[in-house]
Amino acid sequence: MIRSRRLSLSIAAGVAAVGLLLTGCGSGGSPGDALQSSASAEIQTGGVAQIAALTEMQGFDPVRVTNVGSGLERAAAIMDTLLYRDELTDEVSPKLAKGISSTDGQTWVLELREGVNFSDGTPLDAEAVIFNLQRHISPDSTSTAKAMLSAIDTMEATGDHEVTFTLKQPSGSFPLALTGSSPASLIGSPAALADPEAFNANPVGAGPFVLESWVRDDTLTLTKNADYWDEGKPYLDGVEYHVRVDPQTRTDDLIAGGTDLALVPGSAWTQVGSIPTIELKPIPTGGEAVIPNASKGPFADARLREALLYTFSGETTAGVLFGGTENWDGTTDCIPFPVGSPACLDGATYPQDLKKARKLVGEYTAEHGEPVVDYVHYAIPSFATEAQYVQSQLAEIGITANLRAVDTAAHTQAQANGDYELLQGSTASSGFPTVWSRYYSGGQNWGRAAIPELDAALLEARDAVDLKDRNAAWQEVAGIIRDDAVLVWIAPYQMAMAHSADLHLGITGHPWEGSTMVYLDEAWLSQ
Repeated sequence: MIRSRRLSLSIAAGVAAVGLLLTGCGSGGSPGDALQSSASAEIQTGGVAQIAALTEMQGFDPVRVTNVGSGLERAAAIMDTLLYRDELTDEVSPKLAKGISSTDGQTWVLELREGVNFSDGTPLDAEAVIFNLQRHISPDSTSTAKAMLSAIDTMEATGDHEVTFTLKQPSGSFPLALTGSSPASLIGSPAALADPEAFNANPVGAGPFVLESWVRDDTLTLTKNADYWDEGKPYLDGVEYHVRVDPQTRTDDLIAGGTDLALVPGSAWTQVGSIPTIELKPIPTGGEAVIPNASKGPFADARLREALLYTFSGETTAGVLFGGTENWDGTTDCIPFPVGSPACLDGATYPQDLKKARKLVGEYTAEHGEPVVDYVHYAIPSFATEAQYVQSQLAEIGITANLRAVDTAAHTQAQANGDYELLQGSTASSGFPTVWSRYYSGGQNWGRAAIPELDAALLEARDAVDLKDRNAAWQEVAGIIRDDAVLVWIAPYQMAMAHSADLHLGITGHPWEGSTMVYLDEAWLSQ
């Protein structure tokens, strides 16, 4: 069954007041509560979910975990996350912690649940949280969470189950650092972390599952944590993650019934979505971008960057990448945010106008000769298809793009060093911190632009205390990205989550909408 990216998302545009304590009953109530997965069927217990993993992970030490897809989702099955982020609204809810609150956006109080223990029997208390976070921000730390936690001035245990953070300046986005968007949300047993290498291979957490075995580059086997704090959960007996790097292999396994959950490429959406026993959900956040380098080469000329804004047709792109407009209607204004998000800006992108694009390129050509650029893209089949499509569209307006396919590590290096004239950008995220850092001049700085107005709007989008103000700042960011031709979003993220109809996902109060961060404490299998 196919869920359209445009039509399936229902988003509340309400504003979360900073002074409100985000709390919950914790257990989520009885199995009759409003879980998306139990809306039409009674929850069943037992069974082992089979999940395809994109790549092998470096290990379970939170300071070595990077992001979702590279292991954070697997580490969370063992350690859970302190808080939950609704990726459609950016609102934060309780998870392992009872909630977080602030009256001014500068002092934040994290309230932990009482009686929660790690699987080694030691308590998950305020000191355990502080111990873990200190490891991320220590001077020699290389944790990807270090930047997200850099706003912390002090943190102290103001109670056995209470941590008070004082920031260097107010920031409404700070709670996001303690959600599944960051490895800082993963809290491991301090006793076990006394030996980081041992922990990296055999983690000890307070999440719904514990590690049974791990055969690297093959299978990670988890079994239910009988002492999980949320009584009656998890519903599954276990989970097996199988490393499936090749997208076609993941797709074939899912269709054959050997996998319950997998990330499938856009080229397979039509095929997979037509199978009654499989449910396909395009990832609601993220997108595919064409990124010119404004600091060197032909795209240092603003006319060529502007020409890119008029080069692409959403409907044509949908046909090439996704086999048609059944799953995406070609609208690009909201990308990389979910359709309907209060952060979206109407008119954030321009409709295709090849005549205008050719005129801009013609002016450049008259002065400098035909523009020829180096286009760096991922050496992955689905991304190569996208690159070839971009290459053909650029040829239509008079720009020659020579393709340079690189692996993920080389792409990351080229991005960091600005070693490109044109770059393929791809992300499954929106907002802070991922897209924020890619726009910010002091971050990854997609486009190598230095625009003071953009940086100011980004700081407001990160730090404004009120969610409504942060959303307004994101709209301003989108306008500047367009007006200064920093980059052009051409499509939503070209992967979709697909799962067996027998696997039911979601957590109480939060139906699963296709996020790559999949929580499994309330997942269940039809037997």
